[in-house]
Amino acid sequence: MQYDLLSRLKNETAECHARLENALDLMRLDWPRESYVALLEGFYGYVAPWEDAAAASMPAHLCDFFEGRRKASLLASDLALLTGDNNRANSVTKIELLPSMDSIGRMFGSMYVMEGSSLGGRFIAPHVATLFGLRSGFGNAYFEGYGLRTGSMWNAFRETASANVPPEQYDEAVNAAIVTFDGLHVWLGEVRTQSGATA
Repeated sequence: MQYDLLSRLKNETAECHARLENALDLMRLDWPRESYVALLEGFYGYVAPWEDAAAASMPAHLCDFFEGRRKASLLASDLALLTGDNNRANSVTKIELLPSMDSIGRMFGSMYVMEGSSLGGRFIAPHVATLFGLRSGFGNAYFEGYGLRTGSMWNAFRETASANVPPEQYDEAVNAAIVTFDGLHVWLGEVRTQSGATA
């Protein structure tokens, strides 16, 4: 039976997705503010270079589609607000080893991970706002992501991925998604360890 692209991505990445989610435990209550800041720095250190690499590989007809989905600037604004340092993001260590995005399949496989995180953000954003006394969109802007547009943006991603990735590249897409999940797990795990949290 031939599964469609999004079904394969969901089913075949379920294990590594759950592993990353459980390691981060973003809905926990005993979350020191400094550990939250460290996590945002970790996300920025991955998201910013990932977005630049993805933009460089994106086919011309999909550039506008991608540009409207960048979120590194949201992380930078969260870090500035939480630390009082407008240049905090500039001092963040950035990942150098990113997943390969040299085909449309690998591109959308990796992007599936990054875009999918916005779905969980609908629950995480109000949680951290309550936990740290934040106003909506200030200090939790990254997790708020697309806000009320989250559902429609996810549907548009699904449709665009399905329309652009040929079936012969489904394996590449799944592999890129797994590599992205696992890469984030390792990268953010190191950040949490350095900040004194347990991964």
